[in-house]
Amino acid sequence: MSVLSVLLILVVAFAIWFDWNMIKPYVERQVTEKTGREFVIGGDLDVKLSLNPLVSAEGLSLANADWGTQQPMLGVDRLQFRISLLDLLAGHVVLPEVSVSQPKILLEKSADGKRNWDLKKEEKEAELPKIGKLTLDRGIVFFRDPKTKTDITAKISTDGAADAREASINVSAEGKYAGLSFAAQGQGGGVLTLTDETLPYPIKAKVEIGTTRAALDGTITGLAKLAEMDLQLDMSGEDLSALYPIVGIVIFPSPPYQISGRVLHQKSEWSMEGFSGHVGESDLGGSILFDTGGKRPMLRGDVVSKVLDLNDLKGFIGARRAPQPQDTPAEKQEKKASIEAQRDRLLPDQKFSVERLRAMDADVKFTGASIRNKDLPVEHLVSHLKIDDGLMTLDPANFAVAGGNIVSNLTINARKDVPAAEARIDVKRLQLPKLFPKVELTHGAAGVIGGSTRLKGHGESVGALLASADGKFGLVMSGGEISEMLLAALDLDAAKLIKLLFTGDKNVPVRCAVIDYDVKEGIMDSKAFVIDTEKTIVLGEGHINLAEETIKMKLSPQPKEWGFPSLRTPVHIAGTLKKPTVYPDKMLAIRIGAAVALGVLATPAAALIPLIELGTGEDANCRALIASVKQPQPAQPSRTQTKKKSNN
Repeated sequence: MSVLSVLLILVVAFAIWFDWNMIKPYVERQVTEKTGREFVIGGDLDVKLSLNPLVSAEGLSLANADWGTQQPMLGVDRLQFRISLLDLLAGHVVLPEVSVSQPKILLEKSADGKRNWDLKKEEKEAELPKIGKLTLDRGIVFFRDPKTKTDITAKISTDGAADAREASINVSAEGKYAGLSFAAQGQGGGVLTLTDETLPYPIKAKVEIGTTRAALDGTITGLAKLAEMDLQLDMSGEDLSALYPIVGIVIFPSPPYQISGRVLHQKSEWSMEGFSGHVGESDLGGSILFDTGGKRPMLRGDVVSKVLDLNDLKGFIGARRAPQPQDTPAEKQEKKASIEAQRDRLLPDQKFSVERLRAMDADVKFTGASIRNKDLPVEHLVSHLKIDDGLMTLDPANFAVAGGNIVSNLTINARKDVPAAEARIDVKRLQLPKLFPKVELTHGAAGVIGGSTRLKGHGESVGALLASADGKFGLVMSGGEISEMLLAALDLDAAKLIKLLFTGDKNVPVRCAVIDYDVKEGIMDSKAFVIDTEKTIVLGEGHINLAEETIKMKLSPQPKEWGFPSLRTPVHIAGTLKKPTVYPDKMLAIRIGAAVALGVLATPAAALIPLIELGTGEDANCRALIASVKQPQPAQPSRTQTKKKSNN
């Protein structure tokens, strides 16, 4: 036997009987130095020699950061891989087979934003090995971020395809995201393509976060950093405002919705082109762009609803939301109590989310091409919403109503803790018969209504803003005709109503109708309330308290001609704005009582005297009244300011 043969036998014998555990300290030390974290091989280290030696190691662990919640950051029950010696001699690391059994990875952030996966950096980036077949058995990844209230556990496995670049990843996850319940099922592309930041990585998944559900199918380039994205997204949920903690986009509360579209992402921009869907009973479509690259995120959009139900916009003005399935028992009880407290009130008292108005900027155009609403004769809506560092403007909000327009400009300044608001509303050429389409007595009427409202206030809700409002409110109608029966009903003239029921209704020319209120600290005082026809003038007086939501008005008819018989009497409107009551003045009872008394005590003819109208009413100065409404009034001091001046 030659010396070379003996040496070869000794080398083989050494390799076969060598205890590879003896080099564990060296391997552990090398990995620890390169990562900056303690690396331990707790089990056996073994190598089976061949042209592709099989290396196996058990009980591997890599320590977590010092501030981490638990140790280790990485744990693997068993790792096996084959290494190609021929490729290694050529300077390339090729692993024909890799098998990882029960890996556990803990990824977490600290409260101040540190990441435990930021390891010690090498001066020169190491070249990743080429892997053939990859098997991942029962892997678990934990992700925790206390700042965003996120704690997710994901189970990961592979299909075990022949090529690791084609072996797809299967993921199932659950836990909490942004404090909401989280569940997901998904499938990704090849394992190794995850590390290639230049290749689009295919992904298909279904996700549920709270009451928000999403299905996505497409590609993500640079998965770790979400460098680029091209996804088909189908999303649905109970409330659009629930998207804020998930994606940071501020949307007003809404009814249940469903939206589909193509999501594109590059750099700091996220866009959804040509999306479509519905919110409540309204359809929705258009394009939106969300840019996170500025000082604050910016939302731009052009949204169109072909058929809009106004009830779906109640959340925009702060309507109360019913308890939702994801609410805690305490939250559900609080919402129920809030709804009960609001039951007898008309004005929304839901507080504005000031922090959300400050969280992002916006420039969104919205068009409601056709309006569906059974109570209001609204035809379409055009609006433009802007938010700039907590300053929200709605300019315009143009409603096509009853053949005319109601053009609004609203500003809410939420840069301070208590928002301040200013509203300008112009009413242009509303047609009387179209304004009350369900009231038969207005079908034959004619007349065009206009007016303006100017209000300023402060408060944390729509109700609070109006309760503190200063300004004016006015409506006018010049010319036209109204039903004589409607006028008699307004006068509570029972005798004329009975007569018209037999002779038939007819229209009465209107000289003018003017409603003019001064508003101070939420109290609307009637400056002028006049309905002037050729035969009768109706004068109103009283006030509306927006803080208490009460009304106290008196309408007094004054005929311009002698009339008999007549039971015309003043009318009182009182109670709450939501449930007002209408009742006749006590004068009616006095007149009836006087007629009965005279008929009993005097003669039957004398009983007719209280039923005679003397016709003392006079024409109103319509031109001056209308001019008063149309001309802007100087700002009046509030009651608080007046009291302060009087005390000085």
